[in-house]
Amino acid sequence: MRSSIFAGLALIIALAGAPAAGAHTSAVGTFQTLTAGSDLGLEIEGIAKLKRTHDRTLAKLVVRGLEPGTTYAAHLHNAPCSAANPGGGHYKDDPDGPSVPPNELWLSSTDDPLAGITANAAGVARGRGSADWVARPDAQAIVIHHIPPGGTTAGGPKIACADLVRPHSDDD
Repeated sequence: MRSSIFAGLALIIALAGAPAAGAHTSAVGTFQTLTAGSDLGLEIEGIAKLKRTHDRTLAKLVVRGLEPGTTYAAHLHNAPCSAANPGGGHYKDDPDGPSVPPNELWLSSTDDPLAGITANAAGVARGRGSADWVARPDAQAIVIHHIPPGGTTAGGPKIACADLVRPHSDDD
């Protein structure tokens, strides 16, 4: 009898510590400057956050060390920063679907998901993005791209990468 009471209490304690169904999960990562960023004379620092809810994926970033007044592309990527191709390719909800939102998650300093992130006069950029799907575990990094002359926020050389690996509190 005593063993079944202890087993029941152990189960209750275990369930109390387990996340509820549909609970939010979050990850945070620190940006590292990639070779193309160093070649541009940039030393990029900052943080990226990814939050998965029961029906959405949300991303945020704050970075410094960018060229003031310049717009950059920033996207959710499908590989870690340590990969031979840092960050791999753009993460797609439907791997065979189009390479633009809403099938991809792009971050922006405005409400336009295609606008990219723009550094202020101090070289700091803030960005956010969201998607109406829950990213699979292969959404592993956020990558910032330099946009070459004539380019778009669809991409360009990768200048910084943040792995989304450390669990993060959902308080924010």
